[in-house]
Order: sequence, then C-alpha cells, then structure tokens
Amino acid sequence: MDDALFGPFVPAFSPLRIQKNSLGMFGFGNGQNGLFPLKGTAALNGTALAESAFGSVLLPGPGRPRSVDIFPLFQTGVPNLPPYQLAVQKGGNPLAPGKPFVNNFLPNGGDMLRLNMLAEVTDRNSPDFSSLGLLQAAVLGLTDPRFNFDKLPRPIPNMDGFPNGRRLEDDVTRIELQAVSGIVIAVLGLFYDDFVPGGNPITPQLQRVLGYNTGINRNDTTFRRDFPYVQVPWQGNGTVSLCNCDDGGRQSATPTAAPKGMETAPVSQLKLAAPEMMVTTQNPAVDNNTVRYNVTTPSRVKLVVYDALGQPLKVLVDRQHEVGTYSVNWNTRGLTKGTYMVTANKNGKVARTVQVIKQ
Repeated sequence: MDDALFGPFVPAFSPLRIQKNSLGMFGFGNGQNGLFPLKGTAALNGTALAESAFGSVLLPGPGRPRSVDIFPLFQTGVPNLPPYQLAVQKGGNPLAPGKPFVNNFLPNGGDMLRLNMLAEVTDRNSPDFSSLGLLQAAVLGLTDPRFNFDKLPRPIPNMDGFPNGRRLEDDVTRIELQAVSGIVIAVLGLFYDDFVPGGNPITPQLQRVLGYNTGINRNDTTFRRDFPYVQVPWQGNGTVSLCNCDDGGRQSATPTAAPKGMETAPVSQLKLAAPEMMVTTQNPAVDNNTVRYNVTTPSRVKLVVYDALGQPLKVLVDRQHEVGTYSVNWNTRGLTKGTYMVTANKNGKVARTVQVIKQ
C-alpha cells in the first residue's frame, strides 16, 4: 500500500496510506526508521520501547518501522505500557502515559489468538457493537465523551473484538488493512501527516482510513444459535443468497431467505420462516426422520433428497397440496455418513434447501 512500491497500482487501496512524517519527524513508510531514532534515549524510559523492557523486539533496528505496531498487533499482543495507550490527555507526547486500553501481551512472538479475559463482552444488540472490533473501541475511547474525559481504565465497547480475541462478526480483513495503514499508530498519538499541532487529530487522512470499506458488509448466511455457531460451508454446487443482515455483518432479528436460499439446520430442528415455505427435519439425521413442511398457497410440492455431489437419491413427495402443514417420513438407514440436502420445489421452482448431516 506504500506509494513507493505498489500502492498506485491498486486503486482500491488509495485511501490507505501510512504516516511518512508524523509530528514532523517520524516516518513509518517502507525503508523509514519509525521510532528507532529514539532508541536508547531517556525519552523511552518507563515505556515498552526501553531496552530494559521490550525495546530489542519492538525497535530492532533502522529500516524496520512497523515492528512498533504490526508486530505487537499480530504477533505478541500489546503490553499495557506507554506508548500503547490511547492518546487521551497525553499532552501531545505519544510516549506519555495515556488511557489504558488493552493488555493481551505474550512476549513469546508466537502468531496466535490472544485474549484479555478482563475485556467485557459487548452485547450483540448494543448500539455500540461494531464489526470493527478493537479499532472501534479505540475510536470510542478517543472521541466519545463517555470514555475520553480521563485516563482511568474503563470498559470500552468492542474491547473484546479482533485482534483481542475474535468474534464471528468482526470484519477481520478490513481491520487488518486499516491497521497496516497506520491507524493504530495514530490512536496512540503519532497522527497522520496532515495533522496540525494543536488541531483536531481526526484529520481527513485519518477519516479516509476509518471510513475505508472493502464492500463486503454482511454475511451470506445466518449464524447458528448453538455451537459451533457458524453454518456448514457451502458445498459449491448449490445456490446461495444473502441473508437480511445489517451493515455490521450481524443477523437481523428476522432472517429472510431468497427463494433459492440454503440454510443449515441446527442440532435440534430447523425452523426458519421463509416467504415460500418452511422445512424442518432432525439434524443430525436419525434412522427415521420426519420432514415437515408448510404450504402457504395451493401448489405442487416436490421434496427431493440429494447427496453431497448434488445427485438425487430419493423423491419424498411429488404432488399437489392445499394450504396447510404436512409431514413425510425419510428413512436414512443404509445411507453413508456425510452431508445430504433436502430440497423443496414449489411449482417447479426451488423454494428451500436444508442441509442434513448423517453421522
């Protein structure tokens, strides 16, 4: 994303640019030195960058400017020491103590999922919930008057988000692109190049990075209500549709499927309302399954069982129906373990497909 290399060749990344002259003296572009010129100076005493702390890891040498942010973000975690605190009441000095933010530091350098168990869980229905995870928590900590009025450690919504752990809703790709673009350095007080001392740190360049969007803002299926919470991956040989989701990537209160949508039944029974029809069955499958379905208008309904390759195995129903709720027995005895699909056709069109696991 650096203009010195391939940035100009990827127009979609044009809003994502790193600080080259932060505070008029620190550059974090490719080949620049970042905070390394401060190495060994008294300015770093009491910080995580001091040699007596983690300076050998976080400031390893010249020409490696991103060891100070990308390495702790995605490798070791972030220690709760300056400068890794929000730029709240730092007085313009990014190395000064600020607002404690998150401490998920493991100084072993391993690429792993880190989780600070002290971070409170943000309710999915909270208006503060955001798919931007820890970055949104940083923004709230800097700009929201509920949190930015002092330097005391306070719970901030989304501190349980990626990269402090990971929630299903977190937009990991977008968070990583914004982090690589220097947004973490900015929230610590090393603002973007267009910052004017004494002015508003929410500069146009910061706004461009904050507002960056990959264009993928919602999931193409719902979450399950029980473990493992994510749906069985698409088989690749069927049709899919977008669920009725909001821009945060969360399932709305009333999920709606398109006529050719596919859902995966939870462990108990699937009961998902749809405009066309509803199909329920035991999942995982037992020897004698009862498949129930509803018909909202007089229609010809055909229920067909397919294997994982999309080959039809059995026609359960194929006849005209009046309005009502119906059931049919499906004996899975003799079927091999694996994934099967029950497809409901209504007047010759696919109305609903349910994946069923045979164990």
